Amino acid sequence: MKKIYQLKSILDIVIVFSMVVMVAGLLGLLLGLITGNMSKLNVEIGGEKIDHFDAAFYVVALLMASGYGLFVYSIYELKKLIAMFVRKEFFTDLSVKSLKTIGISMLASSVLIMVPAYIYGALNDATIHLTMSSIRPESMAFSIIISLFFIILSYIFNEAKMIKDENELTI
Repeated sequence: MKKIYQLKSILDIVIVFSMVVMVAGLLGLLLGLITGNMSKLNVEIGGEKIDHFDAAFYVVALLMASGYGLFVYSIYELKKLIAMFVRKEFFTDLSVKSLKTIGISMLASSVLIMVPAYIYGALNDATIHLTMSSIRPESMAFSIIISLFFIILSYIFNEAKMIKDENELTI
C-alpha cells in the first residue's frame, strides 16, 4: 500500500508542474498574439523552429494546447482514481467511469498533439522525420497503447463490478 501513496504524491507534483507549464505557455502565446511580437518566443512544432506566425500556426497551437489540457485532465482523473483505491473503492461505477475517461482523454490528447504538428509540418514544407524504431514513451504509438489499455481496463473493472454486485445479492 506504500507504493500507492508514493504514486499519489508523484501525481500531485506532476499536476502542479503541468498546470504551471500550461498556464505559462498559454500566457506566452497570448502575449505574443496581443503584441504581435512572437520573436522572443522559441517556438518549435515537430522539431522545426517556427519563424512566421500565420493563422495556421494559431490553429495548430490551439489544438496542441487543447491536447495538452486533455493530458493534464487525464492525469487529474488518474489522481482521483488512485484516491479511490486508497479508500479501497475498487469496483465501483465511478472507478469504471474514471478509467474510461482517462483512456479516452489520453487518446484524444495524443491525437490533438501529434496530428496537427504533422499536418502543419507537411503544409509548410518542413522535414518530416519518420523512423522505424522501438516504441518510445514520447511516441504517439505508445500513447495510443496506454490509452487503449485504460479503456480495456475500464471494461474489465466493469465486469468485475457486475460480478461483485451479483455476489452481494447471492445469499
